[in-house]
Amino acid sequence: MKRAFLAVLAVGLIVAQFYAAFADDSRVPKSAYANEWTKPGQRNLQETVQTTGFTAPAERTFIYYDPQRGAIDEILVKKGQKVQPGTPLLRYSNDAIDREIEQLTFKQQQLNAQLEQLAKDIDDYQTMAAAAPENSPKKQQWEEKAKEAEREKAELEWEQKEYEQQRTELLEQKEQQTVKSHVDGVVEEINDNPSDPSTPLITIASNTVVIRGKIAESLVGKLAVGQAATIHIPNESKGMAGTITEIDPFPINEAGFRQKSEYPFTVHLIVQAELPHEQPKPIPFGYHVDITVVTKEKNGAITVPAEAVWRENKNAFVYLIHNGQLEKRRVTLGVKQGHIQEIEQGLNGDEYVIVNPSNQMKPGMDVWLPLQIEKPTKDTISQVPKREMAKYFLEGFFRAF
Repeated sequence: MKRAFLAVLAVGLIVAQFYAAFADDSRVPKSAYANEWTKPGQRNLQETVQTTGFTAPAERTFIYYDPQRGAIDEILVKKGQKVQPGTPLLRYSNDAIDREIEQLTFKQQQLNAQLEQLAKDIDDYQTMAAAAPENSPKKQQWEEKAKEAEREKAELEWEQKEYEQQRTELLEQKEQQTVKSHVDGVVEEINDNPSDPSTPLITIASNTVVIRGKIAESLVGKLAVGQAATIHIPNESKGMAGTITEIDPFPINEAGFRQKSEYPFTVHLIVQAELPHEQPKPIPFGYHVDITVVTKEKNGAITVPAEAVWRENKNAFVYLIHNGQLEKRRVTLGVKQGHIQEIEQGLNGDEYVIVNPSNQMKPGMDVWLPLQIEKPTKDTISQVPKREMAKYFLEGFFRAF
């Protein structure tokens, strides 16, 4: 009997109070019904910007045709070939240097033959001088011939050194006719018209991969050098970390009146191998990627569901439950992450905030909250103080009639 009485009492209280609060002919002032409410939480938040980009080489090295070196004899690399410092790229032909080297080589060969003959003559003269009697005219004659041959040999050896020095210089000039790479990378492009000095003859892309992204003009102000970014490559479950290193002040395309501008920016990747002592997985150039940039980050921020924020003009408010009535409080918004909104000023974290407020809600209204039960029980009904139960029941009953 007691349980039945409590159930009837609870149902009567709910019916009478709902009629008193919401019936069109009720004389009770309108009250607000809050279907959902919550307490502000505290969490770490990140405000992000989403955009797209593609993988590209960090640097490009351009090799141009130099007409002063002569005509190009041969390009020594192919498109897609890996190069490193010292790798020959192309060779110029210079007939004048080749002719001079050929002439010097011929002169050196002649001098070598003369030197060989002089060395033989000196040996013969010295042999004959040794065989001649002491202090004889013949001995003196052979000795003089040997000395004269030695002087001539010394002059020819000096001349040979000069020829060798000239030949070395010419070979160095010819070596300079071969252009070598001074960077690590991959041959990205070879010009089909090598005689045009205004167009790069060979383009070498560095092995380091960066991300070239673009951002709309409405969001470019949120980006800053040093911000963290996450790169998502197609068919890769794991994102790659990176950092913004450059934001171009000029738009990608020429600005116009009808089209909004987009600005390029660069992200340097933090490439790590999956296992120790393992080389990072190479990333091809030209991959299209998704970019997430963290523009703001807050730790321990006071937050509410984004649906709890009520906006009027440029101001933001939340509706609080204070002593059973509505309180409309102006707040300052911070970082928003998904459906979570940071409140920078206006809440201390202990209030109850109404989620999804309606335009019928007014400050000072009594707040009705749904009974969080499937059916009345002794325990749930006992949670309502008896004096309050009687007060609400009698107030709703008598004002309704």
